[in-house]
Amino acid sequence: MKNAIYSAVAALMVMSASAAQAVTITYDYATPSDGSGKTSQLAGAGNQSTGNVFVETFDRADGTGGQTLSSSQLTITPISGGGFGYAKGSLDGVYAAPAGDVTHFAYGPNQGSGSSSAEVNFNYAGLLSTLGTNASLNYFGLYYGSIDTFNDVTFYNAQGGVIQTVTGTDLITRFNGVSGDQSADSSNIYVNLFFRPEEQFTSFSFTTTSPAFEVDNLVVGYQVDVPEPASLALLGLGLAGLGLARRRNKK
Repeated sequence: MKNAIYSAVAALMVMSASAAQAVTITYDYATPSDGSGKTSQLAGAGNQSTGNVFVETFDRADGTGGQTLSSSQLTITPISGGGFGYAKGSLDGVYAAPAGDVTHFAYGPNQGSGSSSAEVNFNYAGLLSTLGTNASLNYFGLYYGSIDTFNDVTFYNAQGGVIQTVTGTDLITRFNGVSGDQSADSSNIYVNLFFRPEEQFTSFSFTTTSPAFEVDNLVVGYQVDVPEPASLALLGLGLAGLGLARRRNKK
């Protein structure tokens, strides 16, 4: 029932600083059969890539944590700070599994890096090159574990320009969550973002200024149907808009 409640209460049109640009955000999810807690409804209980939807679960077939999409489709690059790693369970002061997730997930900064911050970029240019000329992604979903106020996700276009930044503070505020809460639904949520044509993305970065960010079940899609704006606006009536921060273009 909780996923239905999230969809009904929290789905709305999120407007950026420009009236011509918008991102639609919802919080509905499917319960995957692999024990990873929450995933996109587009991936379903099987939590698998299908058609125009591509899933990164961080569970390699050999049973160790690691990238599951081909490196020719998805390039994961540490940009700054302590990079990232893969883990199960929790390690005090280093990482905590998203609530209900008993599988591998990605986190940063990596254990033993000596850094308290990290930025990691996920680039789908390789995948997009197989999908046709000028293909781009208009859907993004992730299971965001124990969201902290110092966690951000920034989206970039093919030229490296910033499209939007979604801050941990905004998501916590939306659900009256508690920063770093490792068990509450209000701080362990599945986030779905639907981008307008002029805002479709090629890559995104996780940024944290303190341990840690924890994410699982990253799902991207192209030519995904966007929920009806009119319906979402009605559902969001009376709710404050989710703040989306804009940053300078990536240098």
